[in-house]
Amino acid sequence: MRNVNLPPLDPDKGEWDEKALNRRRFLEASFWVAASGGVIATVGAGIRFLIGNSLEPKKESWVEIGSTESLTPGSMHRVRYRLRAKDAWRTVEQSGAVYAITEDGESYTVFDATCSHLGCLVRWQEGDRVFACPCHKAYFDHQGQVLSGPPPKPLRRLETKIENGVLWALI
Repeated sequence: MRNVNLPPLDPDKGEWDEKALNRRRFLEASFWVAASGGVIATVGAGIRFLIGNSLEPKKESWVEIGSTESLTPGSMHRVRYRLRAKDAWRTVEQSGAVYAITEDGESYTVFDATCSHLGCLVRWQEGDRVFACPCHKAYFDHQGQVLSGPPPKPLRRLETKIENGVLWALI
């Protein structure tokens, strides 16, 4: 099969290679490669803009609970906290509550006061020695374990440390 668009070739030089890449095919391929690269770069930059820093791990913060002398053994202590936290795009004021308890005055347990069901703040009921979630009638024992209601998990226990007689919890 002979291509009629090709000019005649001197027989000493051989025959036309009709499968060889001509200039038009080269320019078309170059255009599509460059256009694809531009689209990929634009889409990548757009996705990075939309995601921001949301994929970076959240920095945890230590919150001061109070001096160990003020935490009397056997009773539950509610502590409200406020801290500045940076989310993916802005710095926000974060607030919440934790509960701290010690039985012996030496080892301390701190619970996040956020219910594991839908994030309501639980309240300690001293008479019944339970945490009660006012939103959905959920109850947790003094160790944070679910007694009844819809919560799927116990209350979150926080890591603690004591520095210079002050109890800290990792939020």
